[in-house]
Amino acid sequence: MKVCDGKEMREIDNISINKMGIPGIVLMENAVLSIVKEIKDYLKNINNPKVAIVCGQGNNGGDGLGVARHLHNYGIDVDIVFIGNPDLLKNDAKINFKITENLSINKRILNLNSIIDDDIINIIRKSDLIVDAIFGTGLTRKIEGILSELIDLINFYGKYIISIDIPSGIDSRTGEILGNAIKANKTVTLALPKSGLYLYPGTEFVGELVIADIGIPKEVINSMKLKMNILTEKEVEEIIPKRFKRSNKSTYGKVLVLAGAKGMTGAATLTCKGAFRIGAGLVSLGVPRSINDILEEKLTEVITIPLEEEKGKLCEKSFEDIKSHLKKYKVIAVGPGIGQSKEITKFIDLLVKNVKTPIVVDADGINTISKKIDILKNLKVPLILTPHPGEMARLTGKTIEEILANPIKIVKEFCHKWNVILVLKDSRAIIGNPDGEIYINTTGNPGMSTAGSGDVLTGIIAGLIGQNVDPYKAAVLGTFLHGKAGDLAAIKLGQHGMMAGDIVNHIPKAIKLYYKNKY
Repeated sequence: MKVCDGKEMREIDNISINKMGIPGIVLMENAVLSIVKEIKDYLKNINNPKVAIVCGQGNNGGDGLGVARHLHNYGIDVDIVFIGNPDLLKNDAKINFKITENLSINKRILNLNSIIDDDIINIIRKSDLIVDAIFGTGLTRKIEGILSELIDLINFYGKYIISIDIPSGIDSRTGEILGNAIKANKTVTLALPKSGLYLYPGTEFVGELVIADIGIPKEVINSMKLKMNILTEKEVEEIIPKRFKRSNKSTYGKVLVLAGAKGMTGAATLTCKGAFRIGAGLVSLGVPRSINDILEEKLTEVITIPLEEEKGKLCEKSFEDIKSHLKKYKVIAVGPGIGQSKEITKFIDLLVKNVKTPIVVDADGINTISKKIDILKNLKVPLILTPHPGEMARLTGKTIEEILANPIKIVKEFCHKWNVILVLKDSRAIIGNPDGEIYINTTGNPGMSTAGSGDVLTGIIAGLIGQNVDPYKAAVLGTFLHGKAGDLAAIKLGQHGMMAGDIVNHIPKAIKLYYKNKY
């Protein structure tokens, strides 16, 4: 599903109105009816409900005024609190304001220099539901003064809050809290979801998200060539690789994992298990000789390849050992638990320059590249990097705070500059490719914040590529299924004490949820 920001949504509205000929008041009325539906659904079990609708002086306020009209006609006790100067209302919002003036709806006008009196406090305090129609997606400045006080009041007294389009105070592009923000129980976003609804910290203020169809033609959305997306269940079904009745292990791909060092055998183990559990037909593991016996014991199904080492780690000579094996595999995963050294740098450099299959790089592989970023120059094959914010900071030279403040922009710039696919791992993982396409992942939970979780993801992505899934789609789908497996594990075990192995064990169940050719 396509995702936009406030600027893109305004352009979509503009094209729909001025080029497609759909009157703006029609789009606003469609939005109003969608919001009213959600309100009535919530109020159906409340006797004599009271509703407060808090409106600003933009189109978001116009939506709120339209909602007030419909609720009033349904016999619901409605109060309007209008903030600002009604004379500044324009077009469709102005029409809805004038209609409310002809109806017997209680309305309080609160200009920006006013004081919030007891009457307004009581309206908000006694309401069974508050509709937030203060600011929409166009907000870019910080909320201060009486507006911030009013938001505090709504958040404190609000029994149930529905925000129109986006909770007031959230940046529609980045999810930043612009001084203060409504903490909604439900957000009814219009036409398309906005990226700020999914990104932290804004996503914590959204509550239940409803995406309302307001009649924007699909031709308009297609013409925008939007680059941001979220993965829907239907799309997941379409991407998951098929299983065939007549098949063997080669049908589902051969994966080579290069991972592990002394004291870090777990990383190699989890990566291999992730690849197998996602459906890879065969997984081989190249490791330093000194830990080969340990991993043979831990991984019954994996073929181990002992490699030359230096001080328990892979080295330049390791590449010579593995070189003859490379052509056998559809994908290579490298980095988990390999450590860092000058020899590791030489190994990674040789690998990237010589392989002819996609490469998934994680953990110490990423840290190695961050010290010699030129390794990424003139790539001959798709390369997927899976950094967490700290590793991304080392790759870019930016601070973690800068990366978390605008992750989509950072990912886009890096993918374009270095011609790579990148999964920025966070509570909302961002997956980007060199063409500027972005997916925001919506699965996962805090229980997955545990050692080894990223190693599992590396194996999952590699295992999907091994099954002939396009590398970018493998990164998107792999991240989604990794999070879904974590969600299933949390349902069974709870989030406290979850381990990476629990995620591994729930991967098949995650796939089964979406595999349309049922077993």
